[in-house]
Amino acid sequence: MQTSDNNDSWLSEINVTPFVDILLVLLIIFMVTAPIMTRSVGVNLPKEKLVKAGSHEKLDFDKILVLGLTNKGQIIYKKKKFKLSHFIESFRDLTRKLDITKVFIQADKTVSYENLLHLMVFLNNQGHGNIGLVFDKK
Repeated sequence: MQTSDNNDSWLSEINVTPFVDILLVLLIIFMVTAPIMTRSVGVNLPKEKLVKAGSHEKLDFDKILVLGLTNKGQIIYKKKKFKLSHFIESFRDLTRKLDITKVFIQADKTVSYENLLHLMVFLNNQGHGNIGLVFDKK
């Protein structure tokens, strides 16, 4: 009887050490990049410039347009209520003689985001890109 215990025979096993090394490197890369990917949602955030107290610019109230937006989708302009569609149609006539440099919107806290966005996009399309939102301090 012959045994197969021969020192000259090749081992036919796969060396898994390089495979395990590659998997560990990929795991480390995934663990490092996963938190970075979840922090950013792909939004270009605005940068804020803080103004020192006492250096506020003077506001020329003759060149400021103040609008109110109710939760029912109405626009308040000079104490008159307009439907949003009617305000958009008559905007040029209402502001024809005004030299507007800034627009402030006072929106009710229950206003839908869609109505606010619709108004802001309309104002921006009319050439009034300097828009601010008014809020109360606590």
